[in-house]
Amino acid sequence: MANPDEPSLIPLAGLDDGRRAFLELLDGMRRTLHLYTPLMRPELYNDVDVLAAIRNRVVSQPKIRFHLLLPPAREWRSDCPGLVRLTERLTTALILRTPTREEAPDRPELGQAFAIADERALLRFSDPRRLVGGYEPQPSERMKELRELFRALWERAQPDPDLRRLGI
Repeated sequence: MANPDEPSLIPLAGLDDGRRAFLELLDGMRRTLHLYTPLMRPELYNDVDVLAAIRNRVVSQPKIRFHLLLPPAREWRSDCPGLVRLTERLTTALILRTPTREEAPDRPELGQAFAIADERALLRFSDPRRLVGGYEPQPSERMKELRELFRALWERAQPDPDLRRLGI
């Protein structure tokens, strides 16, 4: 029998699992999503269903916010045109920044990707290239640690100059 005090971890073993978990995370969020990724997999971040879920969350709840810490746009803009278009349209709801370069070598956690919804659910890709990791639909200590890391990164991050030229 599962211990109710222990968070449940749902293992993720690739694109299909990662996509399903990300859609579930988006569907369950009510206020904010904090996403950090060191690389953009277009199969996930430019997926039609994922982009539709983001758009639908914003339309149904205009005060919802997505705080996205992404690699420099020049590395992913051409692979994720749907995300760029969505960001152009939803400038108040989708806030994109790029972490400062000096952060990366100091923190091994920055090699993974993670998304935190409403400080209650965590999606983490320990291997963001293969989208291998886990989904925790309940709050956990790990989620709190990653949320603090995100806050620290966000405070020092800057709007991406390539996206600023597009008005994003």
